[in-house]
Amino acid sequence: MLSSLKPLEAMTRRDWLQRAAAGAAAAAGPASVFAQEAWPQRPVTMIVANAAGAPVDVAIRLIAKELEAKWGQSVVIDNRVGGSGLVPLRTLARAKPDGYTFGTLFGAIYTTLPFAVEHMEMDPINALDAVSLVARTPFVYMVAKDSPLKSWQDYVKLARQKDTTVGSYSVGTAFHLTWAQTAHAAGIKAVYAPSSTAGKTQMDLIGGLLDIALDAPSSAKGLIETGRVRPLAVTSSKRLPMLPDVPTLAEQGLPGFSSDPWFAMAAPKGVPAAILAKVQHDLKEVMQHASLRERLEGMAMVPVASTAVQMRSVIESDRKVIEPLVKQLGIRM
Repeated sequence: MLSSLKPLEAMTRRDWLQRAAAGAAAAAGPASVFAQEAWPQRPVTMIVANAAGAPVDVAIRLIAKELEAKWGQSVVIDNRVGGSGLVPLRTLARAKPDGYTFGTLFGAIYTTLPFAVEHMEMDPINALDAVSLVARTPFVYMVAKDSPLKSWQDYVKLARQKDTTVGSYSVGTAFHLTWAQTAHAAGIKAVYAPSSTAGKTQMDLIGGLLDIALDAPSSAKGLIETGRVRPLAVTSSKRLPMLPDVPTLAEQGLPGFSSDPWFAMAAPKGVPAAILAKVQHDLKEVMQHASLRERLEGMAMVPVASTAVQMRSVIESDRKVIEPLVKQLGIRM
């Protein structure tokens, strides 16, 4: 009789263990459940706040290939541009927070839009979950090949003697704000000639319509290599591997100066913490790959892999500098 009860006792114990495990998972909450599941189980979408083929887009596609190899799933690039960054911000903020949609946004979306857009519908700090800074993208000041200016100091002297014109991207962009910071630090003024494309600025510079231009080194690389333009200074705190012979502004009369705009990875608010942690960990790991770092540095980008806390700290620090600058310049988008 006792032996006939043993199978029943064993079954009861197995059922009890299964129920206890299920109860523990439920009590632990959604993040714990996600952590126990294999992720990702399907392709991951990456919203990119830059046009296809732009330097940041190219960089993200390189990083995506590394993540695909690690995750065993495709990373689908979804380019969203418009509204000075409002379009990609809205798209990412409204995405389902299931861990299958992330976004790469340029820093101005966090640091400029909240102060330049009247009745801003959302603050990206609150609407999104931070993941990691991805890379910094310093700029380069350059002149046409036949310009008499041989250094940044030469330009400063000229700007103090007469009105000059500097060309770069649209008002309110990181380029515009970098120029404003540089001009303030150097104690100079100039007419700012905004353009919607790098190509137009470059042609205006070569055509003699501008005294100096501010551009992304990766965008100007071809013109620099062919000698059609000459770089005078980079805005980074250190010289760039791509332009090792070009001095920084700090080396040319602006000690301590640097302007290193950045782009970062974020997610819709509410993505399970375990997934956010995995993405941040995996991004940090692939950013250490020598081949990827070499490609990014070859585009004059400075690879970064931060924590979410560090990313938020950078945003808050930059806002303290940019908010008064936006008000001073009267920038409205």
